[in-house]
Amino acid sequence: MRKEKKIMVTVAVVTVLVLIVAGIVIAANHKSPTRDKQSAKPSSTEIVGKNDTDEEDANQGNETREPEPTQGEILKEEPQQEELDESQAVTMKTTTNVNFRKEPNTNCEIIRVIPRGTELQKYAEENGWAKVKCGEEIGYVSAEYLVDPSVELSQPPSTSAKVEAIPGQHRDANSAVVVIDPGHQRQGDSTKEPNGPGSSTMKARVSGGTTGVATGVPEYVLNLDISLKLKTELENRGYTVYLTRTSHDVNISNMERAQYATSVGADIAVRIHANGASGSSVNGAETLAPSANNPYVSHLAAASQSLGRCILDAYCTATGFQKRGVITSDTMTGINWSEVPVTIIELGFMSNAAEDRAMQDVAMQNNMVQGIANGIDVYFGF
Repeated sequence: MRKEKKIMVTVAVVTVLVLIVAGIVIAANHKSPTRDKQSAKPSSTEIVGKNDTDEEDANQGNETREPEPTQGEILKEEPQQEELDESQAVTMKTTTNVNFRKEPNTNCEIIRVIPRGTELQKYAEENGWAKVKCGEEIGYVSAEYLVDPSVELSQPPSTSAKVEAIPGQHRDANSAVVVIDPGHQRQGDSTKEPNGPGSSTMKARVSGGTTGVATGVPEYVLNLDISLKLKTELENRGYTVYLTRTSHDVNISNMERAQYATSVGADIAVRIHANGASGSSVNGAETLAPSANNPYVSHLAAASQSLGRCILDAYCTATGFQKRGVITSDTMTGINWSEVPVTIIELGFMSNAAEDRAMQDVAMQNNMVQGIANGIDVYFGF
């Protein structure tokens, strides 16, 4: 009996000790949570956002914390304006029409063309490129075309014969160099040349073009007639102008025409063409320019499209022709080999009898020339 009583006392003592130890463990766990502030995994209410559930659910249990922006919200934020040290600014003046670029290299996008004589703020210069601010825009121009504002610019070449100024249009002489390419020639040349620098795609060097259905005039004749008149008009306005051809009996490929523009220091190249279609009712004018995805001259896309738009708008205003728009094309050899902003203007459809006759009318040709020249003025800011 005494032995059984001793066993019962022992069991009671052990039970008490077990309960004491369990209490200590529970107390310790209550004071030391399993996650701290640094390693805690957010709860579902902490990571939920408007893209995960509706707005009401997103605000429950997290009223004081502003949710992190989603990727879409980040993309919608306005880019911050670059801050410049105004104490470093130096006023300079452009000596000619210069390309205003996003980056300090000739392979980047041209923002626009800054006219000759424009004053701007220069902040830095490196490797021949000046970082400048023109208006509210920041970009780069070639430093060799900047001088102190006190320097007098020499007068560009011009002729004494001046056309009557259109009201509201600036006609001061300027030094921009324009290359006009009268499309095609009397005899085409089917010999192949690369479609662009390094291209394995080969295309015919040049074709003879289309022919007017009503007048029988070949396209190459119309193109040169308009180009010669345009050269005179642009020179009267103060431009320096070169033609890729002045006669029909030549053999100049599309690649060579683009390379010629580079060789004479052209600021722009304007290629003069006329259109043709299988349907006789198709009519109107359009311009062509490279796209932003052009494998050869994507860096010229924005400026070329701007040039095409300026010319087309003014041309259709002057002629009354339907405006078909600026068409992007990456298959034109004469565009793909260009090193300056370039556009093709399709004057109208020679396959449309009425438009074919109109383009041979002397008065209409004068309007056509005025329209193209006015568009070039707009492009350069004159």
